[in-house]
Amino acid sequence: MRPDLNKFGLVLVISLTVRGGYLFLFGDCASFDLGCWKHVADVLQAGGNPYHETRFLNYPPLWMQLLCLFKKLSLFWNVSFNTVLRGFLIAVESALSLLLYTTLARVVKAGSAAQWLLAGIALNPVAIYQVCQHGNFDVLVGFWVLLAVSLVLRFQEAFAARFWLLACLALGLGALTKIVPLCLAPLLLLAWRRLHALELLLGAVLLLGPITLGLSIVYVLGPEDIQSKVLGYRSVAGDFGFTGLFTWLGLSSWLAAWPRVFILGYGSTWLALCLWLSQRDTLNPRQVVSLAVVLLMAIPALGPGYGPQYVYWFMPLLVLLYGLGTRGTRRFLGLLYGVAAATYTIEYGLNFKTYGAFWLDITQTRSLLQLGLTLATPAAQTGLNLPLWLLYCAGVAGWGSGLARELFRDLRTGWQGK
Repeated sequence: MRPDLNKFGLVLVISLTVRGGYLFLFGDCASFDLGCWKHVADVLQAGGNPYHETRFLNYPPLWMQLLCLFKKLSLFWNVSFNTVLRGFLIAVESALSLLLYTTLARVVKAGSAAQWLLAGIALNPVAIYQVCQHGNFDVLVGFWVLLAVSLVLRFQEAFAARFWLLACLALGLGALTKIVPLCLAPLLLLAWRRLHALELLLGAVLLLGPITLGLSIVYVLGPEDIQSKVLGYRSVAGDFGFTGLFTWLGLSSWLAAWPRVFILGYGSTWLALCLWLSQRDTLNPRQVVSLAVVLLMAIPALGPGYGPQYVYWFMPLLVLLYGLGTRGTRRFLGLLYGVAAATYTIEYGLNFKTYGAFWLDITQTRSLLQLGLTLATPAAQTGLNLPLWLLYCAGVAGWGSGLARELFRDLRTGWQGK
């Protein structure tokens, strides 16, 4: 189906208008992360090494390079650093929206792509808070992830090597942004036997070359900083999911052991998926998208740490899955959407210590300020996020079980019927 770009243009205008209006009303509401990025940019401007002089860079160097660019542009244009950074995130989100719209139109072949994009991204409060208030760069991760999945789907249609190679590059650039997109590498094993040896070698270079080169450069400047702050980073524990419950219940030994338990379980599952997918030529589009969602959603749902910005890793894929899904899947995603919107609105509306608290720009009372302080505690965040976490776990279990049945069916038939 040929995408109707006029419809997309209307969705984009609505999206930009809503974000512009939000920034006009609440532009002074900035998260803790935005302050961290400004500090990193100031260190770079002064000629320092932010990997050594700050504790805020836990990623490969692409984001550091972009922060340096934002600082220089803010000085050149004489506008605030936050304005430049937010403008970049909104631009990336707009590109992501176009990619999502064209992917929906091609894969789902439905006339409702514009409505799904309008609800799932343009008017989604979760997305608005991310690019306008939180100011983290996970929307860029989401763009690379969506691009990689879209290219894998294109490769599945005709087995043209160029799409597979571009998918490798998309994941490679995603890993240069934040290491997590490498978890989708098993998708590249589908139909790998149809590729020539030179194409496979080039794909490995495109996948691992960017992060290897980027990390090697900053590694020689401070090996200990990269080992501890990047390679050893496990996000913030104690305020979401299992780690939040362990902290709430005072189970410190369980909290300390959980990262190893997660790595063992996730790693074993990941290796099993590599073995399974290496024996298959195809999965249908719904299975490909479901597998990508499970691999990404399992990290915040079951992992050793959490940040609300992680939602943008898989939020565009959920919109795509909505288009591909059954009635039951769509009902579940509708419930997830409502719970996420309510949870994020409370967090970003009142937690002024961490997320900016836009609601306090509208009205401030002693009780609201006290509630905002309470919401900043690990116990309160665990309780607030409990319904969202349970739905994440249900999604991982539900979509994962369907894929597991397919895997075991292949095992029973000796990989026949692929």
